[in-house]
Amino acid sequence: MAFELVQILQGSLSLIFVVLSLIVGINILLKYFTYKERVFALVGFAWIGLPSPYYPDAINFVLIVVFNATSDSIPPLGEVACFIIGYALIPLFLMSWLTALTDFLYEKKQKLILIVFLIISVIFEVLFFYFLFTDLSLIGIFITPFQIRWSIFMQLYLLSIILVVIFTGILFARKSFKSESAEVRLKGRFLLAAFISFAIGAIIEALVNLDPLIVILTRSILISSAIEFYFGFILPDWFKNRILKEG
Repeated sequence: MAFELVQILQGSLSLIFVVLSLIVGINILLKYFTYKERVFALVGFAWIGLPSPYYPDAINFVLIVVFNATSDSIPPLGEVACFIIGYALIPLFLMSWLTALTDFLYEKKQKLILIVFLIISVIFEVLFFYFLFTDLSLIGIFITPFQIRWSIFMQLYLLSIILVVIFTGILFARKSFKSESAEVRLKGRFLLAAFISFAIGAIIEALVNLDPLIVILTRSILISSAIEFYFGFILPDWFKNRILKEG
């Protein structure tokens, strides 16, 4: 398959973002075994899954480059597999994040919040899989192996996910700002930056026609969000000491 520049950038930068996010998520998750605090398991699992819409791009890029899988518009993984890998499990990952959030901020309302989200998630999953096996165009149409023209159903769903992520991320970060610990407040700043970066990158990709410059911009913002998220939960000592000393 002859790659256009925009497709090379989409595939390669998606691969970088996915690998980096996996490293960050797994590192946070492994902290559970050290501190025995479930927030690390919940947040680590959530961050592993949050970039799942970019997993198909990364896998398709590897299949095309390494195994010479060819296609003009249909991704090597196949449309159904791409939709399942990228989007079917988003509610599960978001449930993990909301559980962590409500552990800290809304413990008394946790069951209500999670039950409401579970009901909404079940409705989405039923519609998603119904469309998946009856009419794929009701989810989206692949223009290239790395670009999808989304249906209204998916546009509204993905926009709602982005809004939930940014809103809850801000709430989580604000909790850190109220701490008497300078280290915790510093982590809060990185968390806030991470969620804002993720939302900006995802929204631009959803609303703007992709060209090489836009792809570089959005994927760079997304990559920075993974780094910021890591600093927000596992602040390296060398960086913490330098910043707090300067502050």
